[in-house]
Amino acid sequence: MKKLVSLLLVFTLLFCGAAAADEGKKPLEGRNLVVAMSPDFMYFETVSKTEECGYEGLDIDILKSLSQKLGFTFTISPMAFSSLIGALQTGNADLVISGMSYTDERAKVVDFSDIYATTDFGVVVAANADINSFKDLEGKVICCSQGASQESLIRDNIKGSRLVTYQGQSAVGLAVAEGSDGVQAGITSINGAKKLSNTVLTSDGKPMLKYFVLDYEGIADIYNIAFPKGSELLPVINGTLKEMIASGEMKKLIDKWLY
Repeated sequence: MKKLVSLLLVFTLLFCGAAAADEGKKPLEGRNLVVAMSPDFMYFETVSKTEECGYEGLDIDILKSLSQKLGFTFTISPMAFSSLIGALQTGNADLVISGMSYTDERAKVVDFSDIYATTDFGVVVAANADINSFKDLEGKVICCSQGASQESLIRDNIKGSRLVTYQGQSAVGLAVAEGSDGVQAGITSINGAKKLSNTVLTSDGKPMLKYFVLDYEGIADIYNIAFPKGSELLPVINGTLKEMIASGEMKKLIDKWLY
């Protein structure tokens, strides 16, 4: 009987130890996720010479925090912004975090997380241009990054405008500065607009661009993480995003990069 009791005690301890180990396991531990992004969006994701993963910005810090909290490792797959949705559809990426916004059109083919950040849209124009408001944009040639949510904003809301797209935020700033394709203005995030106005300079260091907030009916730029349709990752990551927002961690990251 004593031997039986001892054996039962050993099995109980082993079982409880295994249960405790399972309880301590992080939800996505052991998973390596392929993360698609377009690393040319200032303050959100750009190439870094110092960060171990090779990139830096708000989205990178969020990704690293999610990785630590949920236990997964990640591999970043850089590509053009216009290719990101396709990467999810073809199974070449597990998620996209790349300054991407929910749109009804995109939601037909991919799923989105809750909003994790909200900013104003910004407009960049030539430093000497007489364009200072949303109304002034009417009838102008306006550019944005190819595949960005600003495409529909320009097409649907700015009367008489003509849309031109380029690959990446830097190309938008350069097109406006040089007047490429007749471009007179570019729309991006307010943070990107600020950065472009400070970094696109003449040979003697003078700004070639100025910027202003897009004052259109209080419209704002929102950011979400995208997943393949029906992804089991969505509820797990969504829950952790909510925790980061509730704890104030998300605000600290947003303040660090965007303000």
